Amino acid sequence: MVKDAEEVSLEHTKLSVPDMREMDFLTKVNMDSESFILHVEFETAYKSNSEMMKRMLRYYTYIKWHNDMPIYQVLVVLKKPANVKNIKGSFESSVQDLDVMKYNYKVVKIYELDKNEILKQGKIVLYPLRVFMKYEEDTEQNHIQECLLAVENLEDKDYYFLTVECIKKLYKKSKYEKYVKEEILMKSMLYKEPYEKGIKEGLKEGKIDTVLKFLTKRFGLLPEDVKAKIRKLDVISLDIILDKILDYKDLEDFKKFIH
Repeated sequence: MVKDAEEVSLEHTKLSVPDMREMDFLTKVNMDSESFILHVEFETAYKSNSEMMKRMLRYYTYIKWHNDMPIYQVLVVLKKPANVKNIKGSFESSVQDLDVMKYNYKVVKIYELDKNEILKQGKIVLYPLRVFMKYEEDTEQNHIQECLLAVENLEDKDYYFLTVECIKKLYKKSKYEKYVKEEILMKSMLYKEPYEKGIKEGLKEGKIDTVLKFLTKRFGLLPEDVKAKIRKLDVISLDIILDKILDYKDLEDFKKFIH
């Protein structure tokens, strides 16, 4: 739906919702001469219709409190629920013959979609979510590799990052880590953002953590003496390591830099 909109305001919107987690996606949309608030929730662990409806209704109430515009809510269910056969997106309430409320939100069951059809249609924005879609003809390993392959050549590397994040929600680290290409992942702004934020704030500790993270991903568990030497390095040395992180052939090659 959003792809057909004339205007989408993507500024990040946060609302104060006591004792509730932050909404997944909230934006203003202009479409077919109609302006409205679009709220999307992504759910991987659907427990019950009652629990989800209460949560969506509370979100609706708080959005309405802050914005006097029509609200279009979408619940995107990523994984097939174990104990709920019929996912509902509406309910009606009446008391003493008075219709008190009719409440609806759209339900999208990602796990029922055909991942190959998304490729045929070229809906790039949905590529990361293909991880959760049907893959009856593939093995689990082939499915992971294919989903990564579909996004690795896209100009915007954030799609690769988001695909990896989706894979993390479904599989244990040992099942997917060997298929992830670090050189592509590290080009994503979503991946770089925490480190770049640390640079701006002058956080040496943040740089140390980033160096340790990158080296561990490349070479596996690091010896304690190597970690100790990294923690003693100055900011300039840490920056040099990060710039050349992909140039080190192995851990022994990296040790030459810190000795």
